[in-house]
Amino acid sequence: MDSVSPISTSGTKSSTSADKLSKDFDMFLTLLTTQLKNQDPLDPMDNSEMVNQLVQFSNVEQQIAQNKNLEQMILLLNSQSAASSVSYIGRDVQFTDSTTVYDGTKPVTFGYTPTKTAESVKIDIADADGKIIRTVDGERSASRHTFVWDGLDKDGAAAPAGQYTFLVKAKDASDKNITVDKDITGHVTGAASDATGNYLLIGDLAVDVTKVVAVRETAASS
Repeated sequence: MDSVSPISTSGTKSSTSADKLSKDFDMFLTLLTTQLKNQDPLDPMDNSEMVNQLVQFSNVEQQIAQNKNLEQMILLLNSQSAASSVSYIGRDVQFTDSTTVYDGTKPVTFGYTPTKTAESVKIDIADADGKIIRTVDGERSASRHTFVWDGLDKDGAAAPAGQYTFLVKAKDASDKNITVDKDITGHVTGAASDATGNYLLIGDLAVDVTKVVAVRETAASS
């Protein structure tokens, strides 16, 4: 998919509620008119009850109108955000995650940042079944580092295309775990949107645009 799919704006809850309110109000007026025509002149209807019912209808109508305006604003914001996602196509993005899709040919760039200097850092590469296919030593300083996986397993054989997760284990001098922030860099090939949000397509991987932390022009191949 190379373009943003529009979000449908039909069948909103506010329009359905407004239709129901209109029917209920028409029925209320019909009943009220009938009651007024047939009321006992010596014992007329209580006007306060009628006024209260009219006020309730008015309040509900205003609430539905406000909800409809909010829905329209949300749809507009989503549409603008979806349109802006198209500008990412053809660029490299860095997003917060540790799982990506390897296409079987292009190296994958993985980033990791220990929150403090570590005594040891191990990076495991796991396939979609959770099997560790390769382990490498990582940098220990408390700054962002990158590891470019060439698609080879621990035996030097080419790994098949598919989903892979980078697992980072950082330990301090007391053998306690250190938190590590992780990110992936990938090339955007398309954009998509649905009722849940806007996404960038990196191969077969759909990345929520809110996870993107950096955008770069793709380096020209030599």
